[in-house]
Amino acid sequence: MAPLTDLLSCSIIEKDCNGDVLWTWSYPAVTESQKTVVMRKCNLKLEHNSPHVFVCARHGHDWFYIYCSEVFDSDKLPKVKQFALVLFAKDFNPQKYEVLSRVLSKMYCKTGKPTEILQLYLSVFTKGSCSTQENGTFVSDDFNTHRFAANTNVRELIKTFELETILIYTALLLKKRIVVYHHSLEQLLKWIRTFPALMRHRKVTDNLFPWIDLVNDELTELKRHPYYVAGCNNSSISSRTDLYDLFVNIPAREITVTSHAKGRIDRNKSYLLE
Repeated sequence: MAPLTDLLSCSIIEKDCNGDVLWTWSYPAVTESQKTVVMRKCNLKLEHNSPHVFVCARHGHDWFYIYCSEVFDSDKLPKVKQFALVLFAKDFNPQKYEVLSRVLSKMYCKTGKPTEILQLYLSVFTKGSCSTQENGTFVSDDFNTHRFAANTNVRELIKTFELETILIYTALLLKKRIVVYHHSLEQLLKWIRTFPALMRHRKVTDNLFPWIDLVNDELTELKRHPYYVAGCNNSSISSRTDLYDLFVNIPAREITVTSHAKGRIDRNKSYLLE
């Protein structure tokens, strides 16, 4: 088994019984800018909202994966109500890191010790796997590129948009700015991983932003890229035509081409349909 050297860091964020949220542990370290974007995405600070169990997003050239867990009376975390386990990595593979996050989170619930998490993390980093008696096993080689591609939803995407799917393909081919909208974050993250599978000969993930919020730091980072595929669950994104050439509204089953990109996309669409 190959070591998982794409792993960059592991962290734990806890919400205690008083509602205070603290970044309690990291290995080896995270930057302040990484902390800022993760704290925004993990939603542990919200009073009445249950956080999404597993989410992923991008920061700079790296990816981060957040796995949130409720803490029960039987767990070894008496002062903690919820916690989030955060992994930073060099590669985009949600399936792989969700499984790893789950194994690490179960171990933390059982022991309450970051040192136990560290042992498993180092095992994965150096050997590509970790094993526990009660909390599951993780093997990095089980999540190769072929398996990840096979788990995408290309058929459903084509079924949803029918011939209009060619607009998405054309925009990818021409390296245009694509924004994908769904009000459900869970659904957005499921659909967004399908777009790179439409063009496997090109590494679309280099310019993939699975989930952006309409805040200055994330928009500034997005605009540094001449083209991209970006997901957003805020409906007001539709009015930000400065951010996209092609807008894909998943729940409405609509694809909109902006006026400034319409000519070239339509010409290539016609050519591909001939």
